[in-house]
Amino acid sequence: AIEGDTTSTDIAPAKPKTFAELGVNPAIVKALAEDGIVTAFPIQEQTLPLALGGSDLIGQAKTGTGKTLGFGIPALSRLIAPGDDAWAELPEAKKGKPAALIIVPTRELALQVANDLEEAGRYRGVRVLCVYGGRAYEPQVESLQRGVEVVVGTPGRLIYLSKQGHLNLKHVATLVLDE
Repeated sequence: AIEGDTTSTDIAPAKPKTFAELGVNPAIVKALAEDGIVTAFPIQEQTLPLALGGSDLIGQAKTGTGKTLGFGIPALSRLIAPGDDAWAELPEAKKGKPAALIIVPTRELALQVANDLEEAGRYRGVRVLCVYGGRAYEPQVESLQRGVEVVVGTPGRLIYLSKQGHLNLKHVATLVLDE
């Protein structure tokens, strides 16, 4: 062998980066750590630096590889939540209006994504609403009237709430199409 030549067996796999190392908001890092989530999956390591910087992107990975937090962390990071110092400076017209919209194909996925985002955003006071058909829309309308920062939902119910004038998408700055 040539001196300095290495083979794949000589190279240790790279240690996964932590969310803190990737520059994630400390309140989100704390919430994730309490749930036992400290290091990023490969899809998250690749997408978070771009998405946190404001770049649009498309990510593709198998189920169970961390896509939800790959798009959810940037969505949560880019909005102003009631627990933030900047909330007081936010114009009243924007307070409680969705800043992030995540569209998913099924009720099951909507529930899973909304739960993950609620958990990750809990220390910032982020309000997440999950909307889907097959249940009464009145509680969803009431939640929208009280105010939310993130809406996760299925296309049919999102269209219905929008056409009825209950869902104001004017201030959405982050849009995610999941699956």
